Amino acid sequence: MSLFGTIKTANTGLQASQLGLQVVGNNVANSSTPGYIRQRLELETNPATRQGGLLIGNGVRPTGITQLVDKALMERMFTAGSDKAAGEVLNRAYEDLENLVGSLSGGLRESMTSFNNSLHDLSATPNDRALRDFVILQGESLAREIRSTFQSLATLQRGINDELDNVATSINEKIAGIAKLNVAIAGAEGGGVVRSDATGLREQRYGLIEELSALVDINIQEQATGSITVFVGGDFLVAEGIHREVEKSYNEKIDGFELRIRQSKAALDANSGRYGALMRSREEVFGSFVSDLDALASALSTTVNEIHTQGQGRKGFDSLVSNQSGLTGVPLRNAQLIPPPINGSFEIQLVDSSGNPVSFNRIDVRATNQVTDSTLDSVVADINAIDGLSAVINSYGKIEIRSTSPASSFTFANDTSGFLKSVGFNTFFVGSTAKDIDINPVLKGNSDFLAISRSGISRDTAVLTDLVDIIDRPLESLGGRSVQGLYNENVAKLGQRISLQRSITQGANDLHSLLTGQHLGITGVNLDEESIKMLAYNRTFQANARVITTANEMLEILMQI
Repeated sequence: MSLFGTIKTANTGLQASQLGLQVVGNNVANSSTPGYIRQRLELETNPATRQGGLLIGNGVRPTGITQLVDKALMERMFTAGSDKAAGEVLNRAYEDLENLVGSLSGGLRESMTSFNNSLHDLSATPNDRALRDFVILQGESLAREIRSTFQSLATLQRGINDELDNVATSINEKIAGIAKLNVAIAGAEGGGVVRSDATGLREQRYGLIEELSALVDINIQEQATGSITVFVGGDFLVAEGIHREVEKSYNEKIDGFELRIRQSKAALDANSGRYGALMRSREEVFGSFVSDLDALASALSTTVNEIHTQGQGRKGFDSLVSNQSGLTGVPLRNAQLIPPPINGSFEIQLVDSSGNPVSFNRIDVRATNQVTDSTLDSVVADINAIDGLSAVINSYGKIEIRSTSPASSFTFANDTSGFLKSVGFNTFFVGSTAKDIDINPVLKGNSDFLAISRSGISRDTAVLTDLVDIIDRPLESLGGRSVQGLYNENVAKLGQRISLQRSITQGANDLHSLLTGQHLGITGVNLDEESIKMLAYNRTFQANARVITTANEMLEILMQI
């Protein structure tokens, strides 16, 4: 019995050696296969049997063929891959913005300088009509440069919206593949009963997970059955054989598209990966510069208009329509005028055909948060009460003022309330954002309305003097910066962001490379190591075969006795 037991025990060694050699051969055969994870034969000692007072071993038994992988390290590698993919997308966005600003900033700076120089030239010869026309032309060129920059930024943002379609398609393909492999792996591994890994299938799934992690940052939880659950934020995309597709959807709050889970309509909560970086590119990279450009346009429009509305040109207005509309019947602070008027007053002067004053009329603007506060209706009524003027609010909510006498026209002066600027009377610019800033159409039609004087038509050049160097003048409203300085600051801030992002991206790339190297060190096939295993299995096989041969010889001797 003991010799037969010896043969049986040695036979388990033969079988284990054969399986081990097969695993080694598979590793060697796949040493150059991308994504292959090397395998290892798991062995354990067979339970011993009792014979009298002895416990005799019964050899070895294979328990499974498993993959050599550090799952915690792999998950860190996936996370680093998400950060790497995000960094590459953000780098590209900053490069696009850098190229845009680099190509347009020269034109924008030159337009600011040219506008300022045209004011200098006009201040030397204020009665030169050609120079007045040139000031308006240069102002229009400056506004056009700002709008052009905005449109270029808007084009970059729309490009991101288009990319979301490809991202959604890729995500859906990956999660569908993972769900399918979940079912196949759970079946092959017997729902966790079989102790061997479903090699080949698991490698395919790891590959899909890695590709998915480059698209969106994910959290993976492996179940006892061998299937995995994939989470993005607090929502799952894959659970066993179920997957939830994503789709592109418009979000009014951000005025752009985003990805949502089709089934629940929940927004995909991603901070990294290609998708997370695309959203950040649109909102933070491009959106931040749009905000800076809006601030520039607002500062330019507000600063110039504050001065221009205080003056008069070479003639008065026969009729005028405000550029802005507002709500009627409510206090001015609630009339949706930007910026809202403050407590103060402004003057309307009636002048004759030679520009000589006929009457001075003060219009009070009450804005004290009291029930007696002015409304658009009350201000219009006060203007309409002036002898020689007619004022109404048209169907668009804009104020129309007309001279009722062919021998007189009207001008504005001494506005301490900001009402003229808010409704758009006698302004140089219209619009207050980078999207809509432009020259007042009234000035485009006739440069005689360009405000130069403060005390009356052709009386002085006080307003023009205040406008000269307004681009480079430190302003209290801008915290001591000039309009030109604000733009230079925005460009410098952009340069700092670009430099910081490049450092972050390089760090993410280095970390991903480090973790990938560590992962390959564990999962990659080392031919020298496999050769040593092959020799070991060969020697083990030979030794077990020798045991069987020896036991057989001993049996023959016993049989002959």
